[in-house]
Amino acid sequence: MITAVITGGMGAFAGLSRALTSFNNKIERRFERVEDDLDDLEDRLTANYVLKEDFLREMESVHSKLDRILDHLISH
Repeated sequence: MITAVITGGMGAFAGLSRALTSFNNKIERRFERVEDDLDDLEDRLTANYVLKEDFLREMESVHSKLDRILDHLISH
């Protein structure tokens, strides 16, 4: 009887331990996926933001040149 109780307790402990390990692995995979998604998002945002800033800076330069041309044409 005592042997059956001890064996049953050990089996239950092993089952719970395996379930907990499986749960921890699932959580770990989910966190890794979220971290990867955040890294991808950061890379895309950084690239797009830099490109947008470069574009705006370049357009400002173009507008400045066009303004100078217009001023030159008006003054002559």
